[in-house]
Amino acid sequence: MYTDLFLALLNRNNARGHPILSAMLYAFCPAAARWWLAGADPTPPFDPVWQSLQDLTSGGTLLDHLTRYGFENLIEDVREYVRKVEEYRKQNPVPAPEILPLFRGGKIDMARRFGSQHAINNFGGDWRNLFIYIRTWAFLSQDWRIGMKIERDSDYILASEKVLLVLPFARLPVQFDVLMWKIPVGHVTETKIGLLVSRLEQDQLRFALMRRCHSSSKQPWPNTPTIFALDRETGEVQHCDQTLADKDLERIVQSLSELAKNGPHPPLNALRQPSMCKNCGYQSLCFEKNLLSPHALSSI
Repeated sequence: MYTDLFLALLNRNNARGHPILSAMLYAFCPAAARWWLAGADPTPPFDPVWQSLQDLTSGGTLLDHLTRYGFENLIEDVREYVRKVEEYRKQNPVPAPEILPLFRGGKIDMARRFGSQHAINNFGGDWRNLFIYIRTWAFLSQDWRIGMKIERDSDYILASEKVLLVLPFARLPVQFDVLMWKIPVGHVTETKIGLLVSRLEQDQLRFALMRRCHSSSKQPWPNTPTIFALDRETGEVQHCDQTLADKDLERIVQSLSELAKNGPHPPLNALRQPSMCKNCGYQSLCFEKNLLSPHALSSI
C-alpha cells in the first residue's frame, strides 16, 4: 500500500529531509521518519500488486514476464487459475469473489512447485504472491478501468509515471510514482491518476498533495487530472475525497515535517496497527517477531 512512498524515499532526485516526504512519512509512522532523517534507506517489502502493474505497463505479455521470473513450469497452473476466477466471477456477481474463503483456486501442490523455488524467491519467497500478481494483471487492472468508466476500445494508455508534488514553501518538487490512464477525447487527452489503497481508505495527506501535482514532462497537462483511490484487494474504485482543504495543506505539511525532525518519534504502527509494519521499509530496524525492539523503544 505504501510502496510508492518508499520508492520516493529511495529516489535520488528527491532530497533527504524534503518537507513533503518528511510529512508523508511522519503521517505513516513517526519512527520510520526518524530512521529516514537519520540516514537509513528503506528496504520496501516485495509488493506483488505493484510489481504486476510495473510489468503490465512496461510491455510484453503475462507469459513473457512469468517466463522471465522462472515460472515456465507453472504456466498451465496459471491458465487454470485465470479460468477458475473467470468462472467464479460469473457465478458470484460481487466485487472480487475470488478473495472469499469459498473460492478454491490459487493453490499449487508441492509436486508442481518442484524446481520453481528460485522463481518464487523473486516474488518475496511466498507462493501466494504469484496469484496476487496474476490477479492484478488479469482482473484488478480491468476492474479499475471499468470503475473509472474508461471504455475498453477508447485507445487508452496505461502507464507508470512520475508526477511532481509541489508546495509554494518547498524549494524543489518531489518525484512520485503513480498509475496513469491517458484517454484521448477529441483533440485532447484526459488524464486519470490512480493511487493504491486498502479497504478504500484514503490517506488524506497523500491524496491532497496529489490533487495539486504537476506533470513531470515539459508539456503540462491539457486539463487537470482526476484522482482515484484503487482498492488493491477488491478492485473497487472511489473518486478522491477532499476532506483536507487546500488552504490548510501547506501549514499541515510544515507542521508534520517539523515533528519529523524534532520528534516525538513513537512507533505508532507497531503500537496501534502492527499489521502495517509488514508494509514498512524499516521493519527490520525497529520491528521483529511481533515485538518492539530496543531500537524502536529508544525512538519514543
